[in-house]
Amino acid sequence: MPEIQLKCENVWKKFGGFEALKGIDMDVKEGEILGLIGPNGAGKSTLLNLINGIYPPTEGKITFRGAEISGRKPHEICRLGISRVFQIPKPFYEMSCVENVITAIVFNSDVDLPDADEKAFKLLEFVGMRYPERRPDEVTLQDKRRVELARALACEPKLLLVDEYMAGLNPSEVGEAVELLRKVNKELGITLMWVEHVMPAIMGLAERVVVLDHGVKIAEGTPEEVVRIKEVIEAYLGTDTAVEA
Repeated sequence: MPEIQLKCENVWKKFGGFEALKGIDMDVKEGEILGLIGPNGAGKSTLLNLINGIYPPTEGKITFRGAEISGRKPHEICRLGISRVFQIPKPFYEMSCVENVITAIVFNSDVDLPDADEKAFKLLEFVGMRYPERRPDEVTLQDKRRVELARALACEPKLLLVDEYMAGLNPSEVGEAVELLRKVNKELGITLMWVEHVMPAIMGLAERVVVLDHGVKIAEGTPEEVVRIKEVIEAYLGTDTAVEA
């Protein structure tokens, strides 16, 4: 039985009078691919923001590998073993792609520059980036995402938070991206917590799925189980459609 790597207990997040998350209880198991889905505004990205320290939770507790991380700074959480791939890549455009990855390596370790350079090229090769010397504004969106992923992997995470990695990719690129995330999980042994709107991708790869709607967890189970749950159908398709179905 895999150990619990990340645990959210009664997690709330309020922005003034708006409750973005309402009492979320959730576990992420060591080595799994956990999908986090829900309609726009469900609270998915907010939950990732709490886990990697962008916001502190208003109430509740988040623990990672037995240590509480609630309210800790993003760089502290990163060094504990949690990295994130953002929906909108934000590279340093004045640097080359490989220099972006070298920066992440140097930030998170005591590696000498020549060793960091070698490691960065290997990581970019692992993610399938063929133009490491180009600047991010000279490559495609798919390659920007590869650089973003390599930069996250440079921090040697145990848990990788993936936020809508498929956004803006065409069907062929989505297929390649799915295989790349599978490779990260299987070959590197990294746990993935993955927010996604491209349902065929996440339903085909995630081992377990958590569904949020209006800040509330409404379902949890295998992909096959959650797609049959009435509340999930209503959240995505509307009450009238669900009743007709």
